[in-house]
Amino acid sequence: MTTKLTLSIDVQTIKKAKLISAKKGKSISKLVEEYLNTLSTIDENKKSVVKELSGLLKNKPGINSDWKKIKMQQLKSKYAL
Repeated sequence: MTTKLTLSIDVQTIKKAKLISAKKGKSISKLVEEYLNTLSTIDENKKSVVKELSGLLKNKPGINSDWKKIKMQQLKSKYAL
């Protein structure tokens, strides 16, 4: 379902939008709709990436850890040694 929306936009911006609209063969309304959908998709992607990375550093060794020992433990675990 679509509904009308009134926007107040600078005259120069409207001129640019009309040129872009003509080049792409799409209405300004369609361009705005696609842009807004893109923004929400970007926001959702950011949230999913943050969620994915949020647990990445939990229970990880600190700065003063013995990295050689940690590396050996990981290799042993990986190759079942």
